[in-house]
Amino acid sequence: MSDGRAKAGGRRALLIVLGFLSFAAVYNGLVMSPVLESIAREFGISTGTAGLVVAAYGAPGIAVAVIAGPYSDRIGRKPFLVIGPFVMGLATLVAAFVPSFALIVAARICSGVGSAVIFPNVNATVADTFPFRERGRAIAAVIGMNTMASVAGVPIAGIVAEATSWRVSVGLVGILSIVAAAVLFVRLPHAQGTNRETRIRALYALILGDRSAVAAITSSFLGALFWFTWATYLVVFFQRVFGLSEGLAATVALTQGLGVLIGSQIGGRLGDRIGHRRIVAGSVVISGFLLFLQTNLGFPLVATALINLVLSCVIGARFATNNALMTEQVPEARGTMLALSASVASVAIVVGASVGGLMVDGPGFGALGTFCFAVAAGSAVIVLRFVREEPMDLEVQPLR
Repeated sequence: MSDGRAKAGGRRALLIVLGFLSFAAVYNGLVMSPVLESIAREFGISTGTAGLVVAAYGAPGIAVAVIAGPYSDRIGRKPFLVIGPFVMGLATLVAAFVPSFALIVAARICSGVGSAVIFPNVNATVADTFPFRERGRAIAAVIGMNTMASVAGVPIAGIVAEATSWRVSVGLVGILSIVAAAVLFVRLPHAQGTNRETRIRALYALILGDRSAVAAITSSFLGALFWFTWATYLVVFFQRVFGLSEGLAATVALTQGLGVLIGSQIGGRLGDRIGHRRIVAGSVVISGFLLFLQTNLGFPLVATALINLVLSCVIGARFATNNALMTEQVPEARGTMLALSASVASVAIVVGASVGGLMVDGPGFGALGTFCFAVAAGSAVIVLRFVREEPMDLEVQPLR
């Protein structure tokens, strides 16, 4: 009995540590969204061009995660979970002080290098520790903590930027990331790699030769493309459509974080009970349709905020269930699989921020909503048609 309580306590402590790290990483990724208009004004550029600081953050993950993933399977997760947030935080601090837009973009690229190794290793650590039928709830707990970056972080970033400057807001997030690296170094248990013998090329061959795994990655890319195209310009949407100030628009946009927080907790638990695949497909297409309505029908502010809350709840259910589904596609190459998924998510950030910027500067948010709905529908079709859900747990690793 005492051993069981100790084991459960160790798992809870692990989730708290990983949740804090995820909070810092998500906050680092979101901090630029509420200050895009301020950056555009300071450097005399369009808001769409300013969105390059978001795209730059995602760009390194395209290559870095793919390279680092197999080494995570071979040497363990902790080195990546300590070095990643340190690099991310240091580069974010640099971005807060450099004098030109080009240097900000360069610093955000460096920050993205650190960020790229965090989320695959967080999810892989959870999957290494929790069996499949408990995994949705465990991942939901981590998502619940990192979603507080959207609930509290984005409004705070906008309010701090409005009260002081965008540079102060960004710099504080850099400090938080460095603190997270220190906490992980001290508190995270060390575990050996789960596949220390297989060559890197063979790990990727396992994934690319599995039709379900390839389909899961493709569906995940489309779902991420839908979400990041919208999330990057959410604050700008409320500023332009309703004429809100930066701080007030960021505060209204907290409906996104609150919705994801609620939805992820429901989705993770529901997925553990009825299966993750149906939750993944249903949530992405329903939220995409709600976004189409929100951006095309011209609702008043209160109704728009409520719709945004609901669509965020629905898509939030996808986050935990999609991660749980991905962890069991090729469990013997779990870190590599999740790294590849993170890589395509980084592509989605770059493409979403870039395409979204063109739409915001051109045809407007109606076109953006239509694009997102089409992409979300494609994601749902692929996951229902081609992705399997068969729990294949490897031996769960003890904490030590």
